[in-house]
Amino acid sequence: MLAVLRALWAGPDQVPATRAGEPVPLRLETLEGAEFRLLPGVGPVLAGRLEQARQAAGGALSEAAAQDVRGVGEVLLERWRAVRLAGEESLR
Repeated sequence: MLAVLRALWAGPDQVPATRAGEPVPLRLETLEGAEFRLLPGVGPVLAGRLEQARQAAGGALSEAAAQDVRGVGEVLLERWRAVRLAGEESLR
């Protein structure tokens, strides 16, 4: 939930305008803790693994680091791409 609020509070240069009903773009590198559960296919166990990887990466999780997490594969990345991850050029 915090990620959604962060996206809404970010400046207009950081978040593209969305129409009513469109999903708010998420930034993989800013998600932390339970916020990873906002991503499709991520439950509490995988969110914990992603959080551990984020901490090990110095506080920001890149796509490359996420791919190294057990349970994250190409199919899951495609689902994440469908929610329009903002700021992740390689996910588009």
